[in-house]
Amino acid sequence: MIINLYTFNFNMKKFIFKTSVFSIIIFSFFICVNYIGDAAKIFDNDYEKKVAEIIFSNNNVTNLSNYDERVLQKIIINNLDNSPDITILGSSTSFKINSTFFPEKLLINNSVSGASIEDFIAIFQIYKSRKILPKKIIIGINPWLFNENNDQIRWKSLEKEYHTFFENKSTKEVLNFKFKELLSVSYFQASIKSLIFSLKNNDSKDPKSTKENYNLTNTLLVDGSVNYSEKYRLSSPEVVKSMAINYTKGDRIFGLNNFTKISSSISTDFQKLCELIISNNIELSFYLPPYHPIVYNEIEKKYPLVLATEKHIVEIAQLYGVKHYGSFKPLNLKNSDFYDGIHLKQKAVKSLLISKKVVNE
Repeated sequence: MIINLYTFNFNMKKFIFKTSVFSIIIFSFFICVNYIGDAAKIFDNDYEKKVAEIIFSNNNVTNLSNYDERVLQKIIINNLDNSPDITILGSSTSFKINSTFFPEKLLINNSVSGASIEDFIAIFQIYKSRKILPKKIIIGINPWLFNENNDQIRWKSLEKEYHTFFENKSTKEVLNFKFKELLSVSYFQASIKSLIFSLKNNDSKDPKSTKENYNLTNTLLVDGSVNYSEKYRLSSPEVVKSMAINYTKGDRIFGLNNFTKISSSISTDFQKLCELIISNNIELSFYLPPYHPIVYNEIEKKYPLVLATEKHIVEIAQLYGVKHYGSFKPLNLKNSDFYDGIHLKQKAVKSLLISKKVVNE
């Protein structure tokens, strides 16, 4: 009996040891794939530096793969020699605002996909820290900005800058966004695909320098604006309509999940940002990008707070004497004015932003 018990304990220890070693191997493999595959380029700033170097050589960038847009904005701003005349803060719906809108002005479009209030604050703080504040700022505002359940966490790449804005000197440790991604199952799935693709295609994902404004793939222009891929730009009216319909499918429209109230804390932070901008004698204006008519029709039915959000933005604009252009409503825009359910073509954006009429004035 004693021998059997000894044997059982020995076998159990052996089993635990083997299981532990196996678990460590699997865990290490998981982390290595996320770090090396790095689907969104959040662990390797060399990619963003390559993109920035092309921009600084006064060339556009194409052949872009997933990268950290926030880190790129930080690199670009930190390497500017002079204050911009105009800075754009917005999401991808503001990507089409470029220097042709404002001839003879130095415009930098610092918009990032799925922008949240934290992004705006952090990017402004980088300018402030560099002491190269722009003369004018245009903020592109989407309704999800005021939804505290918008699920936007990409801003954490600029977490330090965000907290610096509020002079947050708390010593409380916050689990880094990048560390979380090392342990993310969804990031593992994307990263292993990225790793396999890279091994097969060598340097095919490297950013490419070009003088052309329009290319087969998305093109980041010198001023920070974006021209979409040839396939996306040349989508037929039927395809655009289909994309608008698909945008409304599923459980939610982007950023509007659990939009139960206009967040008072986000509104307060947004107004603090506006106050600081204005106090630094910077001209401020708001741009509200319209939704495709099909999408807005669904929004009116399912997301009434979007309409209330627009009213709230107008009230803030009036409070601070800020001009505001556009509307979440499609106004008189048609299917032909859109790339999809939310992204307007450049001509339509320009007609709203450069028009002499201020919407809801």
